[in-house]
Amino acid sequence: MIALFFWRMRIRFAAVLGLALASALAAQEKAPTAWPGSLRNGLPAQIPGYEAAPRDPLPDTDENDMGVFTEVSRFYQRIEGPTVTRQFRLVVQDYGKEKDLEPEIRKAVAESAKVGSVETKETTIAGKKAFAVTDRSSGNPTTLVTVVVLPSRLVLAQGANIDRDEALKLLGRVDFPRIAATK
Repeated sequence: MIALFFWRMRIRFAAVLGLALASALAAQEKAPTAWPGSLRNGLPAQIPGYEAAPRDPLPDTDENDMGVFTEVSRFYQRIEGPTVTRQFRLVVQDYGKEKDLEPEIRKAVAESAKVGSVETKETTIAGKKAFAVTDRSSGNPTTLVTVVVLPSRLVLAQGANIDRDEALKLLGRVDFPRIAATK
């Protein structure tokens, strides 16, 4: 009789523990991501034809010639054969308020255009200024597209073995208004 009582108590305990764990996991999945991780919410989790990395790297803070920035990213790749792999990385960089990055980007693109194997193009994506630079010196294109989402916030597309037109097409999957609105 006592054994039956303890057996039933174990089952009830396991059921209650299971429900508590399930509800905690559900709440965790639905919890909004805090800044700076929320910057990633405008980047697509999947791109058709590409495999997404199993995990996104944590937000990072770094510094370059334009200043200190916070960065989040997502990585995708497509293996087409034993010698052909296409890699694509989307990055959001936030330099904080009071920054106007466009003049510095224009200057860097102009410097890149002086190299014979580099093609540059200024374009518009979703109403935002974008600057594409493709280097073909190694035979396979390496492309960097910089989209000025806000004066102090950029979306970068970095493509290995991806030409400019493909990179611009893939950037069409980014939710620029959501990235601009993230605080």
